[in-house]
Amino acid sequence: MTTTDKFLADIQRVIKHERADNGGRYDGRRACQRIADLFTSNNRDVTDLARSISDYWLNTYVLAAADINSEPSEENKSRLTAFQNFLDGETENAEAFTILTADDWETLRDFADDEAETMDLDRLQNMMSLILEHGAL
Repeated sequence: MTTTDKFLADIQRVIKHERADNGGRYDGRRACQRIADLFTSNNRDVTDLARSISDYWLNTYVLAAADINSEPSEENKSRLTAFQNFLDGETENAEAFTILTADDWETLRDFADDEAETMDLDRLQNMMSLILEHGAL
């Protein structure tokens, strides 16, 4: 099982528990907040960057959705997975990033720049290489 597969399984578990813990009633907003918190806790070594990215995902994509109780949509799960791959420095699977827009890449660039002083140099270089590859530098 890859880290991406584990992350997706954890998202599904959050969704399942959200429904089960509330008598079968699903609150998409609360589930997505829990998923955003999961994203942050999965990236403890870059907590501030992960929090910025998860807040961006939540506010830009989830809370702007027409039907919050249908969130996270497959598209928004894919987007968050792409953000996870970015933090992991995934360079092998170019398809992993096709869902991200130019605005997403510029936002990632800004977030990485804000946290650059606190990051491991190799990780920062991987992130900047991905950002450059996607035309956001």
